[in-house]
Amino acid sequence: MKNSISILLATYNGEKYLKEQLDSLFLQTYQEFDILIRDDCSKDSTVEIIKEYEKIYPKRIKLIVDEIGNLGSSKSFMKLLEYSNSDYIMFCDQDDIWLSNKIEISLNRIQELEKENRNQPLLVFSDLKVVNQDLKVLHKSFWEYQKLIPSISKEWKKLLAQNVITGCTMIINKKAKEVCLPFELPMMIHDQWIGVNISKYGKIDYLDEKTILYRQHENNVAGAHNYGLQYIASKLMKIKYVFTYFKKASEHFKEIGFLELVLYKMIVNINRFFRK
Repeated sequence: MKNSISILLATYNGEKYLKEQLDSLFLQTYQEFDILIRDDCSKDSTVEIIKEYEKIYPKRIKLIVDEIGNLGSSKSFMKLLEYSNSDYIMFCDQDDIWLSNKIEISLNRIQELEKENRNQPLLVFSDLKVVNQDLKVLHKSFWEYQKLIPSISKEWKKLLAQNVITGCTMIINKKAKEVCLPFELPMMIHDQWIGVNISKYGKIDYLDEKTILYRQHENNVAGAHNYGLQYIASKLMKIKYVFTYFKKASEHFKEIGFLELVLYKMIVNINRFFRK
């Protein structure tokens, strides 16, 4: 029996690129998955596109209809996580392209991790290719582009200070749901919340491979920005928000103090700045 995978897709006004994304899922080398979709009150033809694909793949796509209203991207993904009940769970943005072996190699790696870490919360993530809206490659590696250090993910306190996990590359196992729900710190983006909790209570590994064409366009909720002085300056403009976030994060996780978080952030960013 093959393993079941649920792909969680949170949509909002995604008509422009949604079909390309869905098509890339059904071109995967591994096809034992279903797609759970929650639309966050789109005002364009996103829902109509989803219903078209539901007719084509009636046993593979399920549009979750609730009365909650607009939640925003992270809360919408976490609501989908509540609905999922598969052996493995992946997260999908509405505007990217999944490379054809993404599911297969992600599943293989998390199953390898399970052999050594039975009955533990597990997560595997990967690198991405940064592309423009027309899929022209802007940078061959998102990690290199942002000077990210993926090994940070194995130390939950450092991951709390600096997220290195891109949600659309993640695969988690069913056990991970137990430590990720409920979503108690909505100031955090969902991928960091999931990553920190799994790093704290389970194990994380990563693939040094690109599994997604990470599309950059004018409507990205989050995106890729070259790490340099301009990027650092833009972050310094938000320093008050960062300090508020660190205060709430240290209060929630308790085993790390505010000043310790600030120190970790400083060290990580110094290392990023001087990284080639």
